[in-house]
Amino acid sequence: MAIRDKAKIMIDHFHKNVRHLIKNKAKAMVVCRSIDAAIKYKDAFDAYLEEINSPFQAIVAFSGKKEHYKTGEEVTEAKMNRFEEAENDIPKQFKKEDYRFLIVANKYQTGFDQPLLHTMYVDKQLSGVQAVQTLSRLNRAKKPQKKDTFVLDFYNELEDIKAAFAPFYTTTVLSEETDINKLHDLQEALDDYQMYDQYDLYDFFRKFYSNAERGVLDYLIDKVNANFQEELIKDQQIDFKSRAKSFYRTYNYLVKITDAENQYWEMLALFLKHLIPHLRIEDETEEENILEVIELENYRTVLQQEKVDILLEPEVGLVNPIPVETKGMLSEKQFDTLENIVNTFNQRFGGGFSETEVDILTQQIPEMVLREQENLKFIYNSDKTNAKISSDELLRRIMSDLMFTQTDLFKKFSNNETFQKKYQDFMFDLLWSARGAVRP
Repeated sequence: MAIRDKAKIMIDHFHKNVRHLIKNKAKAMVVCRSIDAAIKYKDAFDAYLEEINSPFQAIVAFSGKKEHYKTGEEVTEAKMNRFEEAENDIPKQFKKEDYRFLIVANKYQTGFDQPLLHTMYVDKQLSGVQAVQTLSRLNRAKKPQKKDTFVLDFYNELEDIKAAFAPFYTTTVLSEETDINKLHDLQEALDDYQMYDQYDLYDFFRKFYSNAERGVLDYLIDKVNANFQEELIKDQQIDFKSRAKSFYRTYNYLVKITDAENQYWEMLALFLKHLIPHLRIEDETEEENILEVIELENYRTVLQQEKVDILLEPEVGLVNPIPVETKGMLSEKQFDTLENIVNTFNQRFGGGFSETEVDILTQQIPEMVLREQENLKFIYNSDKTNAKISSDELLRRIMSDLMFTQTDLFKKFSNNETFQKKYQDFMFDLLWSARGAVRP
């Protein structure tokens, strides 16, 4: 796989899964096999970050001077980073908020202390003590916001990393590859206890993402917790809680690296995240539960952490407005390469949207809106202010209908007020400009 392709995978993964962590301050390291590779990664990162209009930047770190693979020019890390020599302090520069990626070739793989470093992308053979020292760069604590770390490895095999870590621990710490099928077994075992039903999960999920009052959510949690306390004996409680934690951890890990589109799992994971801290077992230590309940007390703040300011152009729009026929239906699509459409959309809205999501937002939802004849009558017979209010309400309802078939897209719309407003403006602009052609 070419470096530019791997760079795109890394950046897309970071924007989707990492950027919002540690109160929107999480950073990543890219470990390269050589200085030449680090320079190529720096160029690839700069190009793709600019292409998707990302607010973030990358820093490259290597020792000495190196001939550039394209220009033949002799370059240093300071020149590649556009730093003045007097300002070429990589650890200090990397503390700045805009710099989220540190691309390294040998430097900073040991002895580098950056608590905001959450994720590592590895494209280099690691073995022995070097593997332990390199991967341990992620272990610097940032309490209480930093709860986990993540490594995406393009080069090494599982057995190699296991062999590297084994001599330094009394037990082997790295398990086998995570099997997504084990989630089915865990889900079935939890469901068999009949502590909740599908409606409980649906109700909690819907109310949570509708910003329901805390008391409403507590009632749903308390109801299941009461079942847990009253209907299960101690051994069953231990088994249920253990499986619940295992399901949540496994699912939370897998969704970072795969698109496991299972709406039931999404609902169950969210529910278990908030249920587990309340499951008290006789003789169990209280420390873990207390910390988790404190975290739950601030669940609204956690939601706020996932709302990020994206640099958007001031005008409304994504791609050219969809042309319509006088019959009130969309005309034949104007085709462009899917990659160009995705890139254009992501440039407008700050990145992070898949090809499928772009198709839904630019094609399927507008078609759904134009089929709402009764609502369109009201919109087109109102003044512009009231028409905008009705258009926004219609769009919110349509997005709610997608809650369980396009969960990630629904969450992006619900949690990111900037994107929500821009997309509502886009949709209204589309309707208002086409009102003569599609008036019911």
